Amino acid sequence: MPNRSSNGWSAKSSERFDLPSGEVRSPYAMAQDGLAELIDAAVQAQRVEAMNAAMRVDLIFLAVSYALRSEEAFVAPTLSPQRRHELARRSVTAELATALRVPERTMERQIAEAWALSTGLPATLGAMREGFISARHAAVIVEETADLGGEPALRTRLDERLAVVAASTTAATLRRRARALREELLSESIAERHRAARAERRVELEPAPEGMAWLHALLPAADAMSIKDRLDRVARAVGGGGGRSDPRLVDQVRADAARDLLLHGRLPADSEFAEAAATVRPTVHVTVPVMTLLGASAEPATLGGYGPIDADTARRLAAHAPSFIRLLTHPVSGTVLDVDRTSYRPPADLKRWLEVRDETCRFPGCNRRAVRCDVDHTDDWDHGGCTAFDNLAHLCPLHHHLKHETSWSVRHLAGGVLEWTSPAGRRHITHPRRRIPSGADTTGPPERREPEHRLRHATTADESPPF
Repeated sequence: MPNRSSNGWSAKSSERFDLPSGEVRSPYAMAQDGLAELIDAAVQAQRVEAMNAAMRVDLIFLAVSYALRSEEAFVAPTLSPQRRHELARRSVTAELATALRVPERTMERQIAEAWALSTGLPATLGAMREGFISARHAAVIVEETADLGGEPALRTRLDERLAVVAASTTAATLRRRARALREELLSESIAERHRAARAERRVELEPAPEGMAWLHALLPAADAMSIKDRLDRVARAVGGGGGRSDPRLVDQVRADAARDLLLHGRLPADSEFAEAAATVRPTVHVTVPVMTLLGASAEPATLGGYGPIDADTARRLAAHAPSFIRLLTHPVSGTVLDVDRTSYRPPADLKRWLEVRDETCRFPGCNRRAVRCDVDHTDDWDHGGCTAFDNLAHLCPLHHHLKHETSWSVRHLAGGVLEWTSPAGRRHITHPRRRIPSGADTTGPPERREPEHRLRHATTADESPPF
């Protein structure tokens, strides 16, 4: 049997490496090697798929460019130049759509992506050609840089940095990182851009098959997150998702609740959602820099589950917040203080802070919200692990069981970074949503931690911490 660690499984056995000639390999080492070879093959297959997707992008771009350069051969010469160009593009779009057997609207989107990648995102397209990022990752970068045609230098910087980020993250995580990076690099204030974007708010109806339709609402992110959270709470309150009172899936209950609220406005007393809709209140997490909260800075805040929002919106949300979560940080390094604990269960303040730090499950690629996850000790409490911010992280129930009941293992590195090792020996890094710089001494008594001690009193005196 392999040596067992605190989570019940050994790390990758040394039997896999440098065995003397003729020595018999253990079944465990052979199983690990076999799995590793299959995982490597799957990764290579994904790389080939990405390279093929890049080839498709190149060919679509070449086809459209060729048709536009040779438009006289495909469009009546009596038309105006603008009309010839338009019809040439529409003609080649239809040509590609029928040849590839996809709807023309889908083909239009693929052409737009190919054009953007080929003319303005060389680093992203290059990473696709090498098989480092998927077509879905490339589509995210196209979407997040689509409005930057007038700022080529900024688009180039985003292209170069996001191509690197995409190689080690999921598409969903890439989208969040892209939004945050845009805010760092854009010269125009987020408040001005939010006002312009807010003017585009609308509701759209999209027909769907089988007598169904999609109802889309473009709203300010804070409003949309609050609406979604309220629907989630209503759905859970009436027993959606297999509860005793309602066998429907939670998605169905959420949709029914949205329908009734929009159709009827104030729900009648006999509605199945009346009690839940009247009692539940939406909750969102907003992290606001203290100087922004005081009105002395326009530094963006962060809306949990979305990304940066403008200072005015953050202050409006703060004004209506029923409570604040105080985060005491070192004035230079930003390290959070006073988090060492001696009890097994994290106290409420530490748990809330961890929700803000992690925001989601910390397993690679999982985006389940932290509020629906467990707070797990990276090093087991029973084996000396402490209840402290640098030994705690959120894991959803599925990945919590995976950590404790399989040969997946995890190490807690500096700054809240987690290093996961898979059964096949592959390593994956996950980062907290809120960065925690390392380097501050938080182990000594207050008199040995002058900067922290002063900050604690200053923060308590002005009553204006971030939340």
